[in-house]
Formats: sequence, structure tokens, C-alpha cells
Amino acid sequence: MREGMTKTMSGLSRRSKMAVVMSVDACIASITLWLTYVATEQSFFPAAVEQHWWLLPLASITIVTVFWLFRLYHTVIRFAGAQFFMHTIVASVLVAWFVGVCGLMKMYPPKIPTAIFVIYPFYLMVACSTSRLVARRVFDYKVARDSKQVVCAIYGAGSGGVQLYSAIRFGGTYDPVAFIDDDTSTHGHRVHGLKVWSPDKLQQLINKKHITTILLAIPSLEQRRRAEIVKRIQEFNLSIESTPSFSDLVTNRATFGDLRPLSIEDILTRTEMEPDEHLACKCVHGKSVMVTGAGGSIGSELCRQIIQRKPTKLVLFDIAESALFYIEQELLQRLKKLDSEIYIVPVLGSVTDKNRLQEVLLQHEVSTVFHAAAYKHVPMLELNPLEGARNNILGTNCVFEAAAWANCSSLVVVSTDKAVRPTSFMGATKRFAELVVQAKSSAHTNMNTCLVRFGNVLGSSGSVVPIFEEQIRIGGPVTVTDQYATRYFMTIPEASQLVMQAGAMGSDSEVFVLDMGEPICILDLAKRMIELAGRTLKTEENPAGDIEITFSELRPGEKLHEELAFDADLIETDHPMIRLADEPDPDVDLIIDGLKRIEGAIEQADIGEIVASMQELIPGFTPSWGIENPTIYAAKQATRDAVKNID
Repeated sequence: MREGMTKTMSGLSRRSKMAVVMSVDACIASITLWLTYVATEQSFFPAAVEQHWWLLPLASITIVTVFWLFRLYHTVIRFAGAQFFMHTIVASVLVAWFVGVCGLMKMYPPKIPTAIFVIYPFYLMVACSTSRLVARRVFDYKVARDSKQVVCAIYGAGSGGVQLYSAIRFGGTYDPVAFIDDDTSTHGHRVHGLKVWSPDKLQQLINKKHITTILLAIPSLEQRRRAEIVKRIQEFNLSIESTPSFSDLVTNRATFGDLRPLSIEDILTRTEMEPDEHLACKCVHGKSVMVTGAGGSIGSELCRQIIQRKPTKLVLFDIAESALFYIEQELLQRLKKLDSEIYIVPVLGSVTDKNRLQEVLLQHEVSTVFHAAAYKHVPMLELNPLEGARNNILGTNCVFEAAAWANCSSLVVVSTDKAVRPTSFMGATKRFAELVVQAKSSAHTNMNTCLVRFGNVLGSSGSVVPIFEEQIRIGGPVTVTDQYATRYFMTIPEASQLVMQAGAMGSDSEVFVLDMGEPICILDLAKRMIELAGRTLKTEENPAGDIEITFSELRPGEKLHEELAFDADLIETDHPMIRLADEPDPDVDLIIDGLKRIEGAIEQADIGEIVASMQELIPGFTPSWGIENPTIYAAKQATRDAVKNID
């Protein structure tokens, strides 16, 4: 019967539905007035109905008129809120009192019981409100049946959970049936009519309500605690989705209703800190800022963070046309949500072209430069050392000299943990670039300069996380280089925010090291990512598993464990997540001489001379290809790998 009713109503026009509701209200007004007489006279056929029958149609006409004036017929019942039902109650009282007064005025002495001013309003408001609640329940049932909603529970009964419930309540995708919360004081209570359960009773809740999905609504919870909750829920083989992070919500990059599948960030036990806005804004607010490598992983996120701090102009400098186009379009969309006028200027160019850099810096009166442009893939630079040296060493030198020439006030250079005791050519180029910046900054005290060193960022192009995600997507196997290999990990937004804050602290080419937390075993990361994707690990004990993990070996130039500083004793700063590396002052003359030798070697395409120049300033560095030409070495290595696979 309920299905037939919903089908009938859904086929009516808006005017027809309004007429039906008016008719129902008219009937309710007459019936509840009759019931009022029944209650006062204790008779099913009260004499007052026979004597004053005209009050029944008057009540019907009055309720339709008053409800129309209160615009109660213009509200969609499914989306009616507390204000709508409050108006319904007030309108019901007015209707009842008007009918009662009319009855008293028409007869003398009064024969209508004065209880009509108490009983009739009560009956009327209850009946009208109930009819609308029943109608809403019927329509909710139809939506759930037609859309096959996902039965879910909301983890978090606080403000986040309430806002999420309100956002998805009428969306047609999810059917929330319960709340879950760690706060014992909320257990057993009801929020929006849904019971709040203890996490310890999750299995009981799943069995009772047939829940298939958990929606996490705890955006402000610290990362470590969040990871623990996710791990506990994963034991029940439930699908998990989450509201956006707190930073995305406060910066209007997302709303509570923008649910997303869990990402690798959600399972890290690392706790992120809210940025110090004074430091984050110091180098960018109200200034013209340029970011090199603006289309890259770190560069693009720096741009997103910078426009939140409202510079006057943001210059996007990159050699990759497509990447530059996409980040420009994204930033322009974001600007629509910001109440400020910021000029976005995309500039195509190479950091090895000093004249181009000088032209751009001067034209746009750039005050702060964030240098994030670099070749970063270790295996790729092992095969292409000439271009690696040109871009990472000469490019950094060109950016420094151009910024100094243009009288920029600040230069922040992004570095890497691979620059510490490098075993790869990429790490060696970044270490040499650090030395160049430190050596040249002594002659340019008018420009605040610093280097920011950190480890891997999650989700950057070519990093282990997207590689694992793709391998999991196609069904495996997931390839791990070494079962004991570890890496530091940080989210791209956190790294970018900390780079900005460290830049505000820099003055004399300091090397700042970001607190990366504890290193993560790559094997453990692979296992957790498989679980995160809802798959099972295939092992000897579980041959029916979905995805297998295989082991290769460390690629040329890769370390088993990364380091963040030459000396483990880092100096505390005013920011708890930023440390200062206490490193000896470089030999300026030796570095400048080495830079000149590298410039000449690059012109002559003399890789041996480039390596020799590096080795003079980077003790212990030996390229993976030894004394061979790297291209020949790569060909031999590829051949050996192919033969090994055949065997």
C-alpha cells in the first residue's frame, strides 16, 4: 500500500500535490474539532456538532487559509526542518482560537465549551505535524527503495557527525542508521533520532542494522588516533569513507558532504599540526611571490597554500606547458571562493635560463621566491646525469643569482633527505645545490635565504604510493624493493605549509629540517595499502588472497634507510616541527671553483669531470655506474635483468 501511495504521489504535478495536502488539512481540521466535542461531552455523537455544524466547514476553510499565509504549502516535506514544524504548531493554535472565537461570537449565552481553546489546538497541531512526518517517512522509504541507498553508520556524534548527517540526509546515496562515538557519555543517547553506539559494539551494530559502510566524521581528530580508528574498523571488512580534513574545511576547499574513500594519509600514525599563520603569511601576504616548478607536486601545493594567504600576485614558473596550464586553471577556480584580488601569472621558462628569470622577477616585482623546480627521480637521473646536473645545480645557481640581482627579499630552496650522504646522482646534485646556495648567500646579506630539507611526500608523481596504488588496481603483484627498506613520509599539504613557515624563519642560508616522524617500513606500507583497498594479502598461509607482494632489489642509487641530517643532533627552533641542521660553514672558494668546473663540464658533456667535481665537495659519493658511462651501464643492467627474468 505504501508503495502504491508513493507511486501515485510521484506522478502528480506540484499544484496537484498541494491540492491533496490542502484537502488532508481540511479534513483534519473538521475531524479534530469533532473529536474535541467528543472529549468534552463524553459522547461519540455530541449535541454541539448538531447545533453548530457550520463550525466544521469554517475550520476547514480557516486552516487552509492560515497555512497558506504561513507558506506551509510551499515547503517540500522531505526537506522540512524544525522551523517548518514550529510554524505548523503556531498556525494550528491560531486556527483553533479563531474557530473558537467565531463560535462564541455567534451565540448568546455561549454554549461552546471553553475547553475548545485548549483541547482543539492540541489535537490540531498533533494531527497536522504527524501527517507531515508520516508523509516524509513514506517518501524517504521510496527514495531508499528506488536508489538502493548504502546502509551506513556515522563515526562521530559531535558537530562533525551532525553536519555530515544533515549533508547526506536527503542525498539519496546513503542511509545513515546509527552514530558511533568514543565518548561514553553519548552512548545510548539519540542524535537526529539515531542511537549512538559504542565502538566496542560495532559487530553487534553491523549484524542488527546490516551496515556495509562507515562514514568518518572526525575531521579535527589527530592523525595518530584517526589511524587507530581506521585500523580497528578495517577488521570488520567494512567500506570506509571520510569527510575532508579540517584544513580543507576551514579553507573552503571542501564541505562536509564531500565524502571520499580513505587515502594513505588516513592510515599514517603521524600527527599533523595546524600551521602558524603568522609564519605562513610572513613571506607571502600582500607580496608578489614566484614559485618555480609550479606544476609539480610540491610546487603546485605551495601555490594552493600561498593564495590562501592572499598575496598580491602569484607567478607560476614552469617549463612543462601542460602542468602549468592545469595549475593555473585550478587556482583561478579557487580564487572565485576567496574574497580578494590576486593576479595569477603563468610563465613558461627554464630555471637554467638566467636572463628569463631576471626578466620575470623584474617585470612582476617579485619579493619572495620558492624554488621547487628540480629533477627528483633517482633511477632517471642515474641514466641522465648530464641533464640532472644542469637542472638541479646550474638551475639553482641561476635562480639564486637572478633573485639576488632583482633584489628579492626572500629565497626559499626546497631540498631533500637524499642530499645527506648521497648514494645517488640525484642526491649528489641536490647536495651540491645546497652548498652553492650557502656559499653565495654570504655575499648577498640583503636577501633572506634558507634551504628546507625533508623526505618523501605522499602521492607525488613517481613515488612509491601511486606506484603501489596502480599495482593494486590491476590486481598485483605489489613490488617492494627490500623487505627492510624504510622511508620517511609526509603529506604534500603539510610539507608545503612547513616550507612556507620555515621560509619566514630563514635569514642566512640556514638548512631547516622538517620533522618527518618515524620512518615507515615499505613492506608494512604495502600491506596496509592492500587492506585499505579492500583486498586481502596473498601468502603461503592465505593462498586464496587477492594480491601478492614480491621483492626485487634496491635500484641504482637507492638507500635502504634515508637520513635527514649529517648530525642527528638537530637544533630546536620556535616551531616544533622545524629543526635547524648544525652544519659547518662551506669553503666558499672551493665551492665556487667546483661550480665553474661543473659548468664547463656540462658544456663539454663530460660526465666524468662532473662527478670528479662533486666528489671533491661530497665525501664518499660514488656514482652507481662506477667508472662506466651511465648509458652503457644502464644497457648492461637492463640486459642482466632481462636474462634473470627469463631464467
